[in-house]
Amino acid sequence: MGECAQPYFPPQIVFSPDNDLTIFAIDEINQRAYVTYPFTPSLRQTAFVMQHFPYAVPDSPQSKYYVQLSTISPIDSCMYGTYWKYGGNMLNFFPSHWINGSSFEIKNYMIFNYEMIHSNDSSLDEDYWYSNERCSIDTGDKYPCQEIYFKKNTDIPRRLVEVRRAQWRVIRVTTYFTIKSIGKPDEKYFNSIPKEWFHICRDDDLEVFYNPQTISLSLHESVKIQVWLATPPHRIDGNDTVIIQWKSINCTDCFTLSPKELIFNIENFHERQTLTITRVKNTEPTMLIPVFNGGGFDLVPPEDYPINIQ
Repeated sequence: MGECAQPYFPPQIVFSPDNDLTIFAIDEINQRAYVTYPFTPSLRQTAFVMQHFPYAVPDSPQSKYYVQLSTISPIDSCMYGTYWKYGGNMLNFFPSHWINGSSFEIKNYMIFNYEMIHSNDSSLDEDYWYSNERCSIDTGDKYPCQEIYFKKNTDIPRRLVEVRRAQWRVIRVTTYFTIKSIGKPDEKYFNSIPKEWFHICRDDDLEVFYNPQTISLSLHESVKIQVWLATPPHRIDGNDTVIIQWKSINCTDCFTLSPKELIFNIENFHERQTLTITRVKNTEPTMLIPVFNGGGFDLVPPEDYPINIQ
């Protein structure tokens, strides 16, 4: 046996957990982090998260809360989410224990699920820690549920061994860490943030909600649908309004809508407005696709928010 404690990564570190395919740069002290990895053989995904995200519009939620931004190169696709009461629950490329509901904090990379014991039998060049609980794998053998090795008398991690469930199997998995640097990460990891990200990247928190979203509608029948937004629209050049209209994908004169458009802003985004749909001509099952104008919704894919009509 040995002493019980929680081993930690350095609070500022750049490393790879998979032989340089993925690179993490974590700066817990300055509350910023970076990760990049292959998205496909020809595309690379890069994500950033910061407490004070650069180039945010002054007095916007993005200037006050944690923001996470993801880019895919070389196709110049990007999206972001803001961790506040109206968002931040969908977009994450970093350890899940950094998230607490709609809030975010950059913490140590590692979190252990068990009390960790520093072994007295560590080797001459490594410190070995193991959990106080043992887990069984498919062979029936039992091992410490989590184990981690550090360079002797340092907090430089070398490898992590965990018992994990992989699909239908329970196996032991070893992760080898390649350490690039200890200390404040080089600015090069954060210099690729697009300066115009607020205007050119999709806000992943901008959503439209319907109740109901799928309806059955007979000829000359009307149905009322409640419509509201998940988060306030953006204020752009002093205007915080988004106007939403709808169009049918295969029949332009089969339905009438009242009103013809709904208007949301920072004050009323959460208030449910009523859209009345009336069928005036029979057609096969179809969808009404929104047409967005303003409020940052111009980058939101309309096809993600259809009204389905049977």
